[in-house]
Amino acid sequence: MQQLSGLDNSFLVMEAGGQLGHVGSLSFFDKKGLGKKRFHEVLRQTLEDRLHLLGPYRRRLVEVPLELDRPFWIEDPNFDMDFHFRHIAVPEPGDDEQLAALVSRIHARALDRSKPLWEAYVIDGLANGRVALYTKIHHCTIDGVSGAQMTQVLLDQDPKGDPIPRPEREWVPDEIPGTNEMIARGVAGLVSQPGKFARTAYRTVRGVWESNDALSSVARSAGLDRVADLLRPDGPQVDADPIPQTPAPRTPFNKSITPHRRFAFFSMSLDRFKRVKNAFGVTLNDTVMAVSGGALRDYLDEIGELPEDPLVAMVPVSVRTEDEQNEYANRVSSILGELATDEPDPAKRIRRINTAMKEAKRMQQAMPATLLTDWTEVATPLLLAQAARIAARTKILDRMNPPFNVIISNVPGPRESLYCGGAEMETYYPVSAVAEGQGLNITVVSYRDHLDFGVISCRELVPDVWKFKDLFAGSLEALEKAAENVAP
Repeated sequence: MQQLSGLDNSFLVMEAGGQLGHVGSLSFFDKKGLGKKRFHEVLRQTLEDRLHLLGPYRRRLVEVPLELDRPFWIEDPNFDMDFHFRHIAVPEPGDDEQLAALVSRIHARALDRSKPLWEAYVIDGLANGRVALYTKIHHCTIDGVSGAQMTQVLLDQDPKGDPIPRPEREWVPDEIPGTNEMIARGVAGLVSQPGKFARTAYRTVRGVWESNDALSSVARSAGLDRVADLLRPDGPQVDADPIPQTPAPRTPFNKSITPHRRFAFFSMSLDRFKRVKNAFGVTLNDTVMAVSGGALRDYLDEIGELPEDPLVAMVPVSVRTEDEQNEYANRVSSILGELATDEPDPAKRIRRINTAMKEAKRMQQAMPATLLTDWTEVATPLLLAQAARIAARTKILDRMNPPFNVIISNVPGPRESLYCGGAEMETYYPVSAVAEGQGLNITVVSYRDHLDFGVISCRELVPDVWKFKDLFAGSLEALEKAAENVAP
């Protein structure tokens, strides 16, 4: 048995009220390369041939009674491929909005915790001779980077098929442990908690105090400029924008959420984003945030809900080391960056975002990289679960400003084409998750020469999610026009 890390377990305990802890993807495949084969049969065989390379697909949870400690993974002795792999269709004409509505309904259903936490759906009936694959897997198993890696393991780089390495050893299922054994493990975990807490507190204090640069930024953000100057080893720095320390403004999508979802997807040219990036001398992620900020500004302005203060985005950041590149687990932290939605000028907006992100990254790098994961290791599952339930039951986030307004995640994907049985994968749209108080998520994956956007929302908070397809297009065009006036 392998115990879940504190960070992995946090995605389980968040499932309360309208929150669901799984993420997914929607991919389109061109059936021309299949010949006379049928895609769902080819994919089923591919899954069975590569199960030994996809560890999370055959492991299931065993939870500790009374939530005394974090759950454990075991190799499922009752693994049933037929339960996880499904073949469905949409009615004619099989357009994108019909498909998105179907995916929204499936994505709104929680995964069965008595089984391995994933499902795969081959979806036929689409226009233009395509077939779709929608998969969902619990976030306690993978993060965005390891999810992209899993896709590359499942699919081929060669249309004729890649060689499949043989299993290093025969797969052996585990026995499901009894209640008494799990209670004993839970009690042992509780006994060790005080020591873990003390060690984590010591590492945190030492790491923070060793980073005067981080303390200086916090002091300056709090308005204590003289204290900040004393803390900085390189003297006064008055030009850097402080990291936002106040709550984000309220918007219509920053309320308590329901389990119901809406989903929209679209692709945009990677080269167009790169040209904007190069013109302004910013990063690709800054450009994604600027385009997202422009689209959100236009959306809120259109419905008469644009706040005076700028929206704040939570941006996941991978802290995966070289030794952890091939692990199926969560190795992620996050930073907060303003979207400058109070700025009507796209050129000024992208520059403000670039400055804010530089400062946020500097702060994140100055703090211990494992600070978040260290504290999730000592957080008691029972208390975390109760906190999530209370927040959902009381709808407290309907009465306060959120810490951030939207999640914007940019995941690097494969640059070369991937195939399944000769069928080429054309697009790879992420289907992410929303959280209590944050009813909108924008996730983008780069694949080949385009960026594939997946926008998901709480169904009741953002009923017109497909508007973002045109709003993103307009936001990118505005930045391109602004880039033409930037001096070389």
